[in-house]
Amino acid sequence: MNRSFLEKTTQYLRFQRNIFAALSLLLSLSLVILTAFLFLKSERVIVTPPIVEKEFWVEANKVSPTYLEQYGCFLGQLLLGKSSHSAPSQRTILLRHADPAFADALKHKLLEEEELLQKQSASYTFYPVSVHVNAEKNQVLLEGDRIFYVSGNQVSSAREGYILSFNYSGSRLLLSGVSAKEKKGETCDR
Repeated sequence: MNRSFLEKTTQYLRFQRNIFAALSLLLSLSLVILTAFLFLKSERVIVTPPIVEKEFWVEANKVSPTYLEQYGCFLGQLLLGKSSHSAPSQRTILLRHADPAFADALKHKLLEEEELLQKQSASYTFYPVSVHVNAEKNQVLLEGDRIFYVSGNQVSSAREGYILSFNYSGSRLLLSGVSAKEKKGETCDR
């Protein structure tokens, strides 16, 4: 009786061993295949801010047009709407997002602007009306109404356009230029 019990138990253990060996082989093979796919794929980071207006993506060497649009609107608001009180903090944020080759010129321009705002006790706001993106050139054209205030009283209001140029370097999108849209037909070469 002990001999038959031993044979049944041994047979069952062999069966278990073979099942676990096959399962281990299958898992090892799937691990090798997944590792190969992991090293061959291009990385895409999906960013989810607290308030998502549009979906966007970021890859190792480019960004989606919607990300460029959202980023351009964010920096455009910092550049084009400010008061003498908010200008220093906005300058700090803008310089963090500026290309090093452009940062010095931008800092000089922003400091001049801050000084002028303080002297005149002025402020201005910018309300975007339209945003056009050129993903190939990494440019965003912001068109909107810019309202100028002196001592809290509205002095002027005008429809203006600005082209923000970006440089994608080291997995970071950096502001590399700002220019005013000069004529009616000018675009960021959509």
